[in-house]
Amino acid sequence: MVGNSGKEFVDGSTQNEYKFFHYSESDHLYRNISHFADTVLFEYTYQDRQLYLSANAKGQLNLPAFKNFFETYRDNAPRFGEILSTEICLGDSGEPYHWCSCKLSTKWEEGKNYPVSLIGKLHDITCLKKREEQLLLQSIKDGLTGVYNKTAFEYRVEEKLKGGRSGWLCMIDIDNFKEINDSFGHPAGDRILEQVGRMLCHIFPEPDLIGRVGGDEFVVFTSAGDVHDKAQCLLDMVESIVPEEEGRLSASIGIVSSLGKKKEEYQELFSRADRAMYLAKESGKNQVAFC
Repeated sequence: MVGNSGKEFVDGSTQNEYKFFHYSESDHLYRNISHFADTVLFEYTYQDRQLYLSANAKGQLNLPAFKNFFETYRDNAPRFGEILSTEICLGDSGEPYHWCSCKLSTKWEEGKNYPVSLIGKLHDITCLKKREEQLLLQSIKDGLTGVYNKTAFEYRVEEKLKGGRSGWLCMIDIDNFKEINDSFGHPAGDRILEQVGRMLCHIFPEPDLIGRVGGDEFVVFTSAGDVHDKAQCLLDMVESIVPEEEGRLSASIGIVSSLGKKKEEYQELFSRADRAMYLAKESGKNQVAFC
């Protein structure tokens, strides 16, 4: 036998050095599993509908949900000698083992068309799932304001357009934003953008979509019938951000309608809303323009 070092294990006196180990068939190793809180061993028997768990599972599993999982795999169990890997969600949000990776194997008896029992292990991957969620949010959300970034917003609106959804696309540009940045610095400008993002989320709650597509440009896709009133509400709120003695802040909003035609494209809708927004600026700013 050759180890990682490339040296062959030989018979004789040197062999005694390797007699510290043996392959155990007892439950010695399984008793010690309780020291590892993130791994649970289990066996579920179908005849008596009993679930056997390693001791460290006490108080950490939603047992009814876990038994339902086994019933689901009764007719879709791995065959003899196979190991199935899957991920399952157990318990309420925030509980230990909310998300688990699961490896399943089976015991079979001749003549039965379903397994005698399922055996395997659970490994807690809740932290991993949370990290994946954080990475996903970072890929689709604007880091400063928390609304969708340009790419994600376009994708979500295109999904609605393909589904024949009608609504309104609003293009929002903060007037005089460069003056605020130049006078009070970029940190002050960032705080204004954060505030505008929060205002938009308050005025246009889900399922409306909100995105940031430029330095001081936001977009909204909404099916609200009172879109003009909501836009006017935003103008009033934006004006209150900067005290009058420190400067004047306002916004210009362009709004266009989506008719719900399946061939309607986002870029064409966006261009129309952009033109409407510039029409509002040319008319004196701090206005809403429809196009």
